[in-house]
Amino acid sequence: MAHPLEQVSEWLKSHTNQNILIEKKEQDDLDQVRLLLEFIGYRDNDNCSIDDYIACKALLLHGSGVVITDGHEAPLPDSTFTIPVDNLSRTEVRDKQVTLQNGRGTYTLSVQ
Repeated sequence: MAHPLEQVSEWLKSHTNQNILIEKKEQDDLDQVRLLLEFIGYRDNDNCSIDDYIACKALLLHGSGVVITDGHEAPLPDSTFTIPVDNLSRTEVRDKQVTLQNGRGTYTLSVQ
């Protein structure tokens, strides 16, 4: 059986050069990003912060994108969207959607 992140990585690779809507839910906060996915990377190092601001392990989604807030769009401040994958409690891969859940929140990625 494949590791859940392998399935997520394969899904992402199959949607390279497509627009992906990323919804991040943390407590009562919802952030949305639309990203033209160029390629993916993975960070796995010991350079994490004590306050969990920088995750030790993370999926790195590279591409151009926008942050969507209250119906307004602003350019993504960096050409990379980071999804922490430390302590994943759930991954679900479907045809048009992936869901990742960890101690910080839930990330839902959908093909646009």
